[in-house]
Amino acid sequence: MLDAIGDVFDVRFEERTFGADVGLDAWVLHEEDAKSMRRFANCQLPCYVVIRADQLVPCGLSPIIEFSRCHALPPLLMGRQIKAAEAAELMSLPRHLGDMTILASKSDAPVWATQDSEGLRHHYVATPVPELNDGEPLFQYFHGRQFLKLLPLVLFVRALTDDKGWEQPPLHACFMLDDPNLHWRTYGFVNFSDIAAHAELHNYHVSFATIPLDTWFVHKPTAALFKEHRDQLSLLIHGNDHIAQELARPYVDDELSANLRQALRRIEEFERRSGVEVSKVMAPPHGACSERALAAMAHLGFEAASISRGSLRHYNGGANWVRILGMKPSDIIAGLPVFYRFPLSESCHNSVLIAALLHQPIIAVGHHQDVAEGLQLLADLSGFVNSLGTVYWTDMKRIARSHYAQRFDGGILRVRMFTGHIQMNLPDGASQLWVERPWVQVAESLPLAWRIAGDASEWRLCDPNEPIPVLPRQRIEICSGPPRLPFVDTKNLRNFHLWPVARRQLTEARDRLTPVLRRCSAFLTKSNGT
Repeated sequence: MLDAIGDVFDVRFEERTFGADVGLDAWVLHEEDAKSMRRFANCQLPCYVVIRADQLVPCGLSPIIEFSRCHALPPLLMGRQIKAAEAAELMSLPRHLGDMTILASKSDAPVWATQDSEGLRHHYVATPVPELNDGEPLFQYFHGRQFLKLLPLVLFVRALTDDKGWEQPPLHACFMLDDPNLHWRTYGFVNFSDIAAHAELHNYHVSFATIPLDTWFVHKPTAALFKEHRDQLSLLIHGNDHIAQELARPYVDDELSANLRQALRRIEEFERRSGVEVSKVMAPPHGACSERALAAMAHLGFEAASISRGSLRHYNGGANWVRILGMKPSDIIAGLPVFYRFPLSESCHNSVLIAALLHQPIIAVGHHQDVAEGLQLLADLSGFVNSLGTVYWTDMKRIARSHYAQRFDGGILRVRMFTGHIQMNLPDGASQLWVERPWVQVAESLPLAWRIAGDASEWRLCDPNEPIPVLPRQRIEICSGPPRLPFVDTKNLRNFHLWPVARRQLTEARDRLTPVLRRCSAFLTKSNGT
């Protein structure tokens, strides 16, 4: 587990005898008791101390954890109460620790606290670091239902490694509903007009993952609604034909690329006929996506993919990048940025917090059935998301192009890209721009391209080891490597197959009839009851 956390934060853990401080930044100490803790009094480094189990005090079976308003916590957690089943088994810190600042408690008993000594901050926790077995990913212990045992350690290490001068990406969010198309004003339980008005009222955005196969027809009034409410409604790409494991099959020769090129061709035609922009971001059907498919998408000009961490692990279990998957602001896998999504539900608040704490976009995904009872779920969840601070609700293209950290020092603006294509407004006083790409091992092997945004100017290639000369208040685009427009080839497209069309027609008919059948069932039940 410590090795995996070290890979996330680019640090190294060494086993040493306590007191051998040379070359260290901090101590992580396991299974300490009252006697052994006396040695911390004169320690010159911050310590993370796990209290031995037999020293802990029972404090009931409550699943509620309360975070204090201490500034040692991230603002997202300060004063917040969370509910997690794993909290029930937690016990509290012993009383002999003395005067402490409580960071988290259960039933008014401390489970995480700090002590300040001569400018150093020592952390005391009642949660042991879990074991990470071979082949297990780190995110298995850091997700919406299980994260309390790792949260203090992750934040402790991050505080040691963070450069406070960097401004992390702002909070971005969107709800994602898979499958709807623009054949009519509604799709199943989704009413586009109602959602647009509701989203404007409650400050949220819904991006519909639409299937390229469905783009043969566009209902013009529905397209006009999307153009009018682009701040509330948008589209992204959902596979091509939406067949099982469409992006995880062992394709031969050029089949995979042809399938993706056909998706782009269909989307291009849809945009031309409808006037509605579609984010070149892929939401793979059923979450099935291989590393090979991610590489093909990157080559063809897709800007990102949005997939759950569990799905990526399932279809790429042998890949070495799975170990620390989903623990950074984004992962660039086979050249394509991947944003993580989680199920939309009444109980996904902890998943929202985890994404926000990791500086990831907040993407909750569902289907039309999730709004069968109305839009209150979206109102409630967007209210929770908006309580985290300033949140930018937008489409997936703008999320991808706004995902970077920045640091302004005099006339020099430093930018750390978390995706391969970003767009930004330069601040007053900016004259030089330095760009960092954490995923690029040898910068010289992959040049940078940039241009002034919005005026169709030519891309300019530049040496990544030299600054880009800029002017204040310019809006510029930056691309890692030679820029690629989505590659649409009118030749060599995938051949037409009848089965995906028939399957999709049946599926759409089922989705559209579901609300009707439900109303009929309710009417008959009511009639029989009276």
